[in-house]
Amino acid sequence: MAQDEAPRDVQRSVDNHAPQARDVSSPAEPTQEQTLRRRKAFGSMLLPFAALLSGCTTQKTQNAMARLKKLEFDDEPGATHMEPDGTRTFRNHELVDQDGNVVRFNDDLIRGKVFAATFMYVQCKGICLDMTTHMAGAYDLLKPVMDNPVQFYSFSLAEDSPEDLKQYMIDHGIYGRPGWRYFSGPKSAIKDIRWAFGFFERDEELDGNLNGHTGMARFGNHRIDKWSSCPALGNPLLTARSMLAVIPPDRRPRVPGVEREPDATSRKIPNYQPRKPLGGEPL
Repeated sequence: MAQDEAPRDVQRSVDNHAPQARDVSSPAEPTQEQTLRRRKAFGSMLLPFAALLSGCTTQKTQNAMARLKKLEFDDEPGATHMEPDGTRTFRNHELVDQDGNVVRFNDDLIRGKVFAATFMYVQCKGICLDMTTHMAGAYDLLKPVMDNPVQFYSFSLAEDSPEDLKQYMIDHGIYGRPGWRYFSGPKSAIKDIRWAFGFFERDEELDGNLNGHTGMARFGNHRIDKWSSCPALGNPLLTARSMLAVIPPDRRPRVPGVEREPDATSRKIPNYQPRKPLGGEPL
């Protein structure tokens, strides 16, 4: 799979000759041609700043400038690039959803998102249907926060067509649910995404065996680079709680039926006397 190469530093040649001495006591006056060249060079340096200050640059131009620096990814599938702000960038694969909409994996599905991701395929005769049922149960519990901020993603392992994905969702009563989308793409892209989420086997034969594909759900909060996972076949309540757990407590939405009950008041231990320090006061 073709990958971008990081820009390499250009080795500049160095003149090892010592600078020749020159008389600085009476500097020569610059010629008119030299003066014009200096003014032109200085003016070209100011043009970008003038454009920025005057608001002439568009957001598209600024985004293009920000992307001039190519990202460096390892050759291994699933490699990510750590950014200075502590978040990570994934390879920006082109995918298509159940409605035929084209998206970019990193830009549209990961950056700034809170999500749960699973892997399936339409003709699966194993765990896929049960996974769908359990994730639907978690979705029902999370309805107040689905699509804002929580997203559910399901990635096809078998290059299923958008039409087949849509029909699968209709057949199982999940088509049209806000915040839940199915995606398909080249097998190499889905493999890279799966590996990036930590679901892989080093043995190529085992890794490519659809009958034994992962039944885990990956939860992520990209803004704070927080990740967790649990079996997609698990208790929907625990799945819903795991989903919310990637959101910091001070920003975590309160969802009735999902929140943990407050701890019961501890009972006193009969005849218990706390130890006293040397000063005579209880600890």
